[in-house]
Amino acid sequence: VHSMAVTAPDCVKSVSPLRRRPAPLFGFGLEYSPFIILYAIALEWCFRTSGQPFAAAIAHEAAKNALQAKLKSSGFAEVVIDDEEEEEEHGGGGAAEGMLTEAVNSTAIAESMHAQDRKLPNPLLPDFWAVLFLAVVFIFNALVWFVQRWSLRVKAQVQYTAESRLEAGHYALVMPHKHQGAAEIVKVEDGYFMFQRQKFEIDASGTKVTELLMPVNEKLKTYAAHTGYQSEGEMKQALARYGTNSLQIEIPSFKDTFIKQILGPVPTFQFFCASLWLLDEYWNYALFNIFAIGMYECSVVFGKLKNMQALRGMKKAVVKIQVYRQNKWSEITAEELLPGDIFSLAKQTEGDVSVPCDALVLAGTCVVNEATLTGESTPQMKEATDVEGMQGDETLDIEKAHRIHTLYSGTSLMQSNVAQAKSFPISSPDSGCVCYCLRTGFSSSEGKLVRMIEYSQEQVLTDAKEVLALLTLLLVFALIASGYVLKKGLEEKKRSQYELVLRCVLILTSVVPPELPMQTAVAVNTALFALLKAAVFCTEPFRITYAGKVEFALFDKTGTLTTDKLD
Repeated sequence: VHSMAVTAPDCVKSVSPLRRRPAPLFGFGLEYSPFIILYAIALEWCFRTSGQPFAAAIAHEAAKNALQAKLKSSGFAEVVIDDEEEEEEHGGGGAAEGMLTEAVNSTAIAESMHAQDRKLPNPLLPDFWAVLFLAVVFIFNALVWFVQRWSLRVKAQVQYTAESRLEAGHYALVMPHKHQGAAEIVKVEDGYFMFQRQKFEIDASGTKVTELLMPVNEKLKTYAAHTGYQSEGEMKQALARYGTNSLQIEIPSFKDTFIKQILGPVPTFQFFCASLWLLDEYWNYALFNIFAIGMYECSVVFGKLKNMQALRGMKKAVVKIQVYRQNKWSEITAEELLPGDIFSLAKQTEGDVSVPCDALVLAGTCVVNEATLTGESTPQMKEATDVEGMQGDETLDIEKAHRIHTLYSGTSLMQSNVAQAKSFPISSPDSGCVCYCLRTGFSSSEGKLVRMIEYSQEQVLTDAKEVLALLTLLLVFALIASGYVLKKGLEEKKRSQYELVLRCVLILTSVVPPELPMQTAVAVNTALFALLKAAVFCTEPFRITYAGKVEFALFDKTGTLTTDKLD
């Protein structure tokens, strides 16, 4: 899709504005209009030639029967008997002629039996070339529909037109970086769009896209002077912009996931091969193949849903927390926290306390365990930020300079101490640390980890170049074999044109095995299950094939290897 450049954030590769083309053909686009004309031509041809193969077969059988009757009336059988009697009278002198006559008779008998066993075509069957033309039109029509499901770029080229800016009601083609999920066409709302559970904001010109701006780039004295939300209107506006502090993942239904799975390229090719075997009357083998394919795809769908259930179990537990709003402390759930809230985080008497969001410590000190996010096994000390003097004019840097003052979502609070800060007059109601909420939901540190796991590379691929070279070599041999079968079949004229074409297509689909991509995926999935049994969760399956070449592995920390919890 060629469109004017839209400035995209660093977390995605590109963003292209699109507008949906009209679909006047009963919900289908204009790309299907040529097929309507081709279907009309093919159906007219089939109707015009209906019954021609049956009439030709009847005429052929009549001519053959007439020839057999003529041979019988001319005493062909008696000539053979006379030859045998002459051989008995003259000894073995006519042995060679008798053997030749016997060979001719056996060949004629075999051909006659083969002709009698051959079934007549259906009386309504059209001409071979008309049926072939109709089949080719149908296959190309199906490919046009399937390719738009398999390739997002083709879908964007066919169903959408390029635009110069992003507008509400239009669409955006979002291309992520390599191994960070699949591209997607998303609908543009009023000033924003959602991609991979993350909100992206659009400026007034419609040519610049940024990540949802959280309050993480302010000066330190700005945070210290903040006293929370002062009105219901401010809170509603913040909720509409930032959303809830939840890591809720919707689980799709089995039906929708299964339909999406079987419409992929590999299952479609497998079902096509099975349908060819049905046409060749191998219905028992074809039905078993279809059943096996369906069971395998069901197992894949169950595995995907199970993984999504595991991700859903990583969401935060709904706990109560003290928040300072409208100049007073009140109790809310952690999911109701908003960026800009002032809240108190205190150590509970029983169990670990999970930090509900990314936050800046304004008053008090605490000790947290960050092993689940950073791999650091040593507990980290966090203290209140100092805004006295020149430090108050510094811009917050939560990744480096001010990491000691920052709490990260998903880490565990081990200890908290209350202390009254001179620069921040609000005191905690439950003897906890007073913090400023910076990032919530899928924009927080824990949310980014969950998104990375969910949208890691879904397609399990091996070395694509080697697989493509192997398939190309097999295809060459299949084409040679199909050409030889077609040539010999046309010369001998013992099989109909329908049977010859079906045999050639079966050779192509048999030599190029449809199970090859599935087998490579099964190999990687087997490695994934082996790692899972060893309590190792792989976030990027595409790297397993490269891991097989690794001879040495060096680890500098053990924090991420000693726990399997994310909350």
